[in-house]
Amino acid sequence: MKKRCDHLKQPRVLLIQDISASCRISMNVAVPVVSCLDNWVSILPTALLSTHTGQPFADYTFLDLTEEMGNILRHWKSLGILFDGILIGYLGSHSQIELVKGIIKEFAKEDAQIVLDPAMADQGVLYPGFTQEYVEAMAELCKEATVIVPNITEACFLMQQPCLTKPYRLSDIEALLDGLRQLSQSAVILTGVTFDARSIGAACASEERAAADYFFAPAYPGHFDGAGDLFTSVVGGFLFQKQPLAVATETAVSYNNKVIERTIRNGVEAFYGLQFETDLPYLIAQLQKNKLKV
Repeated sequence: MKKRCDHLKQPRVLLIQDISASCRISMNVAVPVVSCLDNWVSILPTALLSTHTGQPFADYTFLDLTEEMGNILRHWKSLGILFDGILIGYLGSHSQIELVKGIIKEFAKEDAQIVLDPAMADQGVLYPGFTQEYVEAMAELCKEATVIVPNITEACFLMQQPCLTKPYRLSDIEALLDGLRQLSQSAVILTGVTFDARSIGAACASEERAAADYFFAPAYPGHFDGAGDLFTSVVGGFLFQKQPLAVATETAVSYNNKVIERTIRNGVEAFYGLQFETDLPYLIAQLQKNKLKV
């Protein structure tokens, strides 16, 4: 009976990323997505922003929470809190990267799943305020993760190579995956993979198995803020539930496709984020279906 109870115990997980107060991105999507997948969620915000930093927003507010993160962590340490999993998103500075390294060492259980989205670039450029020094620090943080989830641009920066241009070639994607596996010594999920204008998806390769699995869905024109945050949240939610890497990747591709299609159909202003809430029951159903296969 004890073994059965342990199997049913909720994983205690930590989400580390920013809060963009008015947008459906980052922490605003990670908490409901990871929570609905039967995980016990704690949060450690890295910054508080009025909106995200991309188009079309200007004059956004930004409050760095590094000092308060330290205060929170000291209290947690006094309580003896440890986590079965950690999901890491936007980190606003080199010092926060160093802080997160310490969190992994002090607060992650020995077998914890550490899911890192090296959120620093997109569409061929770094986010505002980030430098080559930050990229190098992020590459070091990748070595502390069990799974990294970069987009194509972030992968190219991590590998210190020119950004790829669409449509991508299979050989270039395979080389990126292999390089990232060697850099991080972890599993890799590469997002934004596309070989034609009709479809887009992701490729995943485990630390032990170099051969990649590819999953695609119909591509829609335009840029969709928060899609990467949603994708990584689904991946983390499934991996914390001990689901296979390929299952987590395939589900994230399918869910993002549903959410983007719904957002377009309903005429939602996508720069505020995607209408993700309506399809949360799909995620729950997918998790239950895959649990029954075990």
